[in-house]
Parts: sequence; C-alpha cells; structure tokens
Amino acid sequence: MADRQSATGATVASKNRKTCLKIENDIREAVCHENHLPGAGWSCCGGQAFHPEEATCCKDGYTKDTAVTEGLSEKVSACCGLKAYDQLNFMCCNSTIIAKPAPNAKCCDNDAYDVDKQMCCGPIKNKTVLTRNSSYHRCCGRDQFDSKTERCCSMNESLKIQPITSSFCRNESAVCGTKTYNTFTELCCQSTVVSKLASNAKCCAENAYDVDKQMCCGPMENKTVLTRNSSDHRCCGSDQFDSKTERCCFMNDSLKIQPITSGCCVKESAVCGTNAYNTFTELCCQSTVVSKPASNAKCCAENAYDVDKQMCCGPMENKTILMRNSSDHRCCGRDQFDSKTECCCFINDSLKIQPITSSCCGNESGVQQQKPTPQPNCTEPNTGLCGSACYNPSSFRCCEKNQGKSQCRFPGQCDDASTVYNPHTHVCWDGFVSEWKSWIEQFHVSPGQHCCGTEVYQPRTEICCDGHRHAKKENTHCCGGKAYNIKDPQMKCCAGTLHNLTLLRRSGHDVQCCGSILQTPHNVCCSSEDKEVLYSAKRGFGCCGHLYYNVSLWSCCAGKLSPVPKVGQHQSVMIKESRLLSVNNLNETDLCDEMQIGTVESVSQDSIMFSNVLKIHGRNATVKPLASPHILETPDRCSSPKLIPGNSYFFDEVKVFTDFNHNSILQSLYFILSKCYRP
Repeated sequence: MADRQSATGATVASKNRKTCLKIENDIREAVCHENHLPGAGWSCCGGQAFHPEEATCCKDGYTKDTAVTEGLSEKVSACCGLKAYDQLNFMCCNSTIIAKPAPNAKCCDNDAYDVDKQMCCGPIKNKTVLTRNSSYHRCCGRDQFDSKTERCCSMNESLKIQPITSSFCRNESAVCGTKTYNTFTELCCQSTVVSKLASNAKCCAENAYDVDKQMCCGPMENKTVLTRNSSDHRCCGSDQFDSKTERCCFMNDSLKIQPITSGCCVKESAVCGTNAYNTFTELCCQSTVVSKPASNAKCCAENAYDVDKQMCCGPMENKTILMRNSSDHRCCGRDQFDSKTECCCFINDSLKIQPITSSCCGNESGVQQQKPTPQPNCTEPNTGLCGSACYNPSSFRCCEKNQGKSQCRFPGQCDDASTVYNPHTHVCWDGFVSEWKSWIEQFHVSPGQHCCGTEVYQPRTEICCDGHRHAKKENTHCCGGKAYNIKDPQMKCCAGTLHNLTLLRRSGHDVQCCGSILQTPHNVCCSSEDKEVLYSAKRGFGCCGHLYYNVSLWSCCAGKLSPVPKVGQHQSVMIKESRLLSVNNLNETDLCDEMQIGTVESVSQDSIMFSNVLKIHGRNATVKPLASPHILETPDRCSSPKLIPGNSYFFDEVKVFTDFNHNSILQSLYFILSKCYRP
C-alpha cells in the first residue's frame, strides 16, 4: 500500500513538474513576443526566452525554424540541426548527435569512427567503417590497400587493388587536411577525403558527384546532389529546371520554376557575410540575409522595412520599425511627428514632439530642426554633411554620439541623424545638445552633483550603479545596475546579476555562482581564467578549465586537455580536475579568514612562485606585505588550474582563486574588507 501511495505521489509530482515547465515556457514565449525579457542576460530564440549561460538557441538558416536546448551553455555548444550538443565529447553526423568514440573522431555517414584505428570507405551513399590494417592503408572502394606495396586502379568501371608495379593505372597522391589521398580515385571536399564516383567527379559540400549525371543544388549551407535530368537542366534552389523551356524566378519570397515565356524576374546574387543572396528579393543587413518586404526596402539594424510605408527610428543601438503615418512624418527618437504641424525638440534632456508654433521649433535656439530621412548632396563650397543636414564647419559643429568629452551619457535621446549646433551658444554631450553654461554656472544650481548615466546624483546620499542611481544605505554596494546590502546573506551577486535567495527559497550558505547564474546541486560549474560554464552533472566526466570532459576520451593536466593514452600505454581512469575557483563562492568563514594575494612569476611541476604578496585578514580588516618571492607547493600539478604569469590571484596554502565579480584587485580587496569587517 505504501509503495502504491509512493508511486502515486511520484506520478503527481512528475505531472506538477511538467505543468510548471509548460507554464514557464508559455511565459517565456509571451514575454518574447512582447519584446520584453525575464531579466538581465536573457535573449530571444524565435518566440522563446532563454539564458545563453544555461541554454542554447539553434536556428535553421534554410527554414528559419528555431529551438532551445536547455542545460547546455552557448559558450561550449554547437548546433546539429535544431538540437545543441557539447562539441568536446559529441559530434554531429547527418543531423544525428553521436558520442565521440575517440578525441579525433570523424563522421562516416550516420556513424562515427576513430581515424587512428579505423577507415571510412565506400561510395557516398553507402560508406563502411573498416578497422585500419596499418597507417599506410588507404581506401579502394569498400576495401583498403597498403599504399607501400599496392595501388588502387579503375578497371572495367570498378576499383581493383593491384600490385604497385602494375601498369594498369597511375597512382597520384596529394594531401587533404592531414591525410594523403589518391587523386585518381578520390577527392578532397572540405578537408574530407571522399571516393570519386566518376573520373570527372567534383565536390558538393562534403560529398562528391558525377557532373555528367548529377547536379549540386541548394543554398550554400545545405547543398544537395540531384540526378541530372538532361544536359540542359540547371539548378533552381534545391530543384532543377530545363533551361530550354523553363526559367527560375523569385515569386512570393521563394524560388519557383516557370515557363520561359513568363515575365518573372531575373535572378541576381551577391555575398552577405559568407552567404549568397538574391539582390532582387533580399537584403544584407548587418551580415544577415533578410527578405525584402518591398522593392524599395532598406535595412533597419538587422531587419528590412518598406520606406514608403514604414520608418526606421530610434538610437543607433536600438532601432525600431514604425508604420509611417504619412509622407510628411519624420522620426523623433523612437516616435514620429508630422513635419507640417509639429517639430521635434529637446525638453528636459529628452526628445519631445511639440506644435510647430512652439518656441523650441525655431532655429534661434541654436539647434537645427530635424531634416527628412533622405540625405542631401552637400555641393555648396565649405559645407559638410551632419546626419541628414548640410552645414558650414567654420560656423557650426556636428554633434554625434561618442564625440562629447563628458562622462555623462544620454543613450536613446538622439535620433539616428546627428545634430548641427552653434558652438558659441551650445555644447555637445555625446550626441545631446544643450545650452552652454560656464563651469561655475553648471554646478552653482546643484552643487555636489555628479553624473550617473543620463541622470545626476548626490554621491553623499546616493550610489551610482552602472548608470542607475539608488539611495545610499548602510553596507550598500553595486551589483550590475542594482544596489544591495553586502552583508545580507540572502542577497547573492553573480557577475553583475543580483539574486534574492529568499524569493528563490534558497539558503545563502550553500549557494554558489557560475557566471551570472546560480549553481544547483545537480549541476557542475567548470571555470578557467575567462569563463565559467554550467553543466548537468554526469558520471565519468570532470572539469578541465571551463570544459567538462569525458575521462574515457581525454586526460587533464593544469587546465590542458590531451587525448587519453593509446592501447599499450599506461592508462589512468582517475578524474583529474583542474579549475580556477572563485573568491565569490567561498563561505563567509573562509572568505574572512587569512588568505594571500600575489602576482604569478612562474610555474614549475611542483610549485607556483608569487611576487608582490599581501596577507589579507578580512575580519580584522588588515593587509600586510610578505617577503617575496612566495612559493606555493603543488604536489599534484595536474590538479592545479592554468595560471597566467603576470596576473594576480588569491591563494591559501592549498588552493588558488580568482575574482570573477570584479575588474581590479582594489575592487576585490574592498569587497572582502567591506563584507567581513565588523568594528
């Protein structure tokens, strides 16, 4: 009875988990459709929100489909179709993910093989994995031959193995990647050796095809071999057409085969990044191929828009496509205004749409009114182009983003067109034009104020975190753009992302960071000098820097992976882990106790030499210099992390740490002393 109740409870729990996951996914899709994200660090994959540090977005460049693979960071993943995989321990063969049989494994159709011990032989459609007889053996059809004593010959339209002294064929060799191949019977296609199907065979991506009987068609990333219907047939996308009676046309954003008498378009192509595209139906926007919504479409960041019906507005880094209200409408920040009845003005440090009768619409303010989107041709003498306006540089200046000398930033307050201003009456602050005042006047009105992003703040009563101001309270520190009490054990800062552990129902004593996310007991965090990557825990795997490796394939020493020893050599099944630990993950007792910090001078097999060593005691708030050099013994060097000479690290008598949360040693010391010291 108890077992039945337990099973029922487990079933209910499983259903609840599935329901929660469905609700979570529905929420993620909803927020992505509304162009909002759950929090910092999140991205959109099609219509689904995901965090790149714990999931991967895969896209099909041909169908435009997308899918999210949870539990695998984009830092170490690759895509196999719409599924992500760990490319250190797995491989993708014909859209199927397979575990690597060896560190240098390759694909043989749908299977994987060890290139040191095996061979992939046979025609394209029916390859076979053979055990390699020796390092001198090569493929001859579905068989192998010893290249020292034999050669592979084409006899009676089939491949035959003959003595090397045979006069029936010539054996010519070349190099493909790292392999030698027979140019008479094989081809080198994308660093892969493939068998020739005919004497005039050519490459189609990683495959070979007979140019007399077959065709290589399709987009660059998804080529297909077709049986040629006739010598007059040509490619039309992934299909073929008879060039005597048909033509290939772009219709409704796709390739269609039409009668030759059809009045459809002529196909023209160009290169966008590494992809070919049709200039008649597509645009290249920031190295991304997008479909034209109209014949006169233009780019708006990574998207295309119809210039007759739409507008591209907003700052350079966050442009938005708007439906144009009329031909007289112009951009005003992320909005639009009617240039016949309105104007766009700077009021209280932001762009506002005002009636054209407003005083701010005149040129006497020193700020030139926004001009229409088309750029003029500045042909007058002594004129220059500023955004969409012509001006005389001897009397006026052009205010552009990132040109002002002020530390104050005003993102989002300037349209994409730069602004002309009078330097005698106005000043340019990183794309923002304001009335000129002397230094005394600027701060006489608000003494003690400083800039915090787009706002001003009082450093004595407020704290500025990444351009966001907050009220200053006891023990207040920044975590990204947020402020928190550094001594609150339920607040955890992970690489600029603040986590409230009370809301997450987690205890502050056992929670650790992995990059900007929180690690769970079921996950493993692998870390190197510049990366922290979260993985799902697996038996027989270990950390080597930020990589999570399969011990049956690799061995790790001091952050460096090497293939496991071959058969006949000494092999160890022990998991040698080597990762750089984080100061941020130390519990308060260890963090606030005695530790050292120093600069790595050199590393040997059994020790690390540090210089400029300081002894820190966080609880006592003391920092003392120690005699240099300081030698840290490392009996098991392979278990120590990879260290870079010249960089500084924290260490105790056993382990070495780094600080992923802070950019300088001074920031790290301030964090430790602030968190630990209790007067």
